[in-house]
Amino acid sequence: MKSNKLLVSTLTLYLIIILVPTLMIAQDKQPKKVIYDTDMCLDVDDVGALALLHALENKGESELLAVIFNEVHPSGAPAIDAINTWYGRGDIPVGIYKDSFSKPDKSPYLDAVAKFPHDIEAGDTPSALDVYRKALSDQPDGSVTIISVGFLNNLDDLLIAEPKLVAKKVKELVVMAGLNNDGFNLTRHNLVEVSQSVIENWPTPLVISHNGGSIHTGAILKDAPKANPVREGFYKFFDNSFKGRSSWDELAVLYGVRGVWTVFEEITEGTGSLPNGFVWKMKPGYRSHLEHKISDAAFVEIIDDLMMMPPAKVKGTVAKKVIYDTDMCADVDDVGALAMLHAMANNNEVDILAVCFNEVHPYGAPAIDAINTWYGRGDIPVGIFKGVLENPHDSRYLESVAQFPHDLDSATAQSTLEVYQEVLRDQPDGSVTIISVGFVNNLAELLRTDPELVKAKVKELVLMAGTTDGGGFNMNQHNLSSVSEYVIREWPTPIVFTDPGGTIYTGPGLKDTPVDNPVREAYYKYFHNDFKNRPSWDQITVLYGVRGLADYFSMGTTGTGHLQNGFVYQIKSGHRTFVKPLLTDEAYAKIIQDLMLVPPLE
Repeated sequence: MKSNKLLVSTLTLYLIIILVPTLMIAQDKQPKKVIYDTDMCLDVDDVGALALLHALENKGESELLAVIFNEVHPSGAPAIDAINTWYGRGDIPVGIYKDSFSKPDKSPYLDAVAKFPHDIEAGDTPSALDVYRKALSDQPDGSVTIISVGFLNNLDDLLIAEPKLVAKKVKELVVMAGLNNDGFNLTRHNLVEVSQSVIENWPTPLVISHNGGSIHTGAILKDAPKANPVREGFYKFFDNSFKGRSSWDELAVLYGVRGVWTVFEEITEGTGSLPNGFVWKMKPGYRSHLEHKISDAAFVEIIDDLMMMPPAKVKGTVAKKVIYDTDMCADVDDVGALAMLHAMANNNEVDILAVCFNEVHPYGAPAIDAINTWYGRGDIPVGIFKGVLENPHDSRYLESVAQFPHDLDSATAQSTLEVYQEVLRDQPDGSVTIISVGFVNNLAELLRTDPELVKAKVKELVLMAGTTDGGGFNMNQHNLSSVSEYVIREWPTPIVFTDPGGTIYTGPGLKDTPVDNPVREAYYKYFHNDFKNRPSWDQITVLYGVRGLADYFSMGTTGTGHLQNGFVYQIKSGHRTFVKPLLTDEAYAKIIQDLMLVPPLE
């Protein structure tokens, strides 16, 4: 009988933990509007709590309006943005504290997390106050929950500057802090008077969440993909290992989004205190604190499950279907561009349908397959040009890269025409983007053989070539000017030319990647056993080919282009156009190198 009672109790607890949130969401489908104010720096539970917020948003329970950083570490904003970007929400506003601390904290993980893909830096991040003003002003009255898991400096600035806005828009403030004589969040950096000011003057309900020290979570992140920056945060915090960490901030987030639910009890009697002697009274609907009603083990299960939830695909978006046509041989930017494609595939931005090789080097196919294999995609079809090129190029790195694990060689590789035909026939009409960063001999052969297939299946052809320099290297090498003319003249769908990249230098960061990374090896051998900067023509082409104009480019739609053989073509919207850069070279380099350094998914 005792075992039956235990089974019933366990089942009951499971039903409470798993089903009640679902029932609550079904009854109230409005997600909780949340601003997350964090000192993500010295400890790592802030990272886990942000992961929870994204998981809860995936489940329809919350909407993350902004993330505010109340520390001063320069890698704080980039690391936060990297985590948001991993979850497909890189557009979430991030604001930072613009003042200084006399003894700022160091971080064991922020620099490492900030190496993951992101597009903001501390220097161009708006102030916390500006982000608070904008985020709150845009929301209905009494609708926003602020979850603070760090210091209260930003909230004090907000309360001083905009007390009426706070009173009007904020429904509840949840503060992760000690209830009596807090020794960290309410006192560190000489902020005890600031904390007193917020607790004493905040005009809406304020709830203290002070538990979590005995609830250890995060060790499970060992089984998360290596491309997950949350995993990296915990890994670096524990000196390149995985252990459980106290979950103070995660508990604050659980309450902030789900309320008391069935796991918390809100205490509205008694007092709280600060080390400076300030005491405040609990009062229903004004000041309170939380105690938990379930076991530590039950909380661990809830938190770890949410922390392990993968990014959700954004509704209405589909990974772009891409065929990559490359002359990976004489230069090495083709390798960096292929690395970018794999990083974007990790983020569900792109589906790499095939890689086609338009050079004739015997190590081209095995090297391409080795790179694909490194990224866990060794099944991607690879096709090679089976014809002859005048004055074929040698390569400084292909033979070395081809020594890495692969299962394809030039003798067994299909022709590019066969690969193009097989892949295109399997895709929906108008769905495929071809990104060509080399010669167009493969494309000419496809167009002559199967023009109707091209017209039916290809949405856009992106060519790495200039329009005003006669087409440069790619349109004229190997005596291919007339072939390039044919493709530009007869291609039945839009062509976009990309030429920027010559002054955008990337690659040295690969020195710090694993030695079994074939992309690293390619750059190392290209620079004669060294790591140096190389222009990023092909990476810019991939950036546009996958992400489109976004905030990166504008489109040139007027004028003419020409090739070295005298052929002139008209630039026209929707037919033949070219991209114009909007960002600085340094900004492009940061975006590109961050993607080139993304590790394979596990």
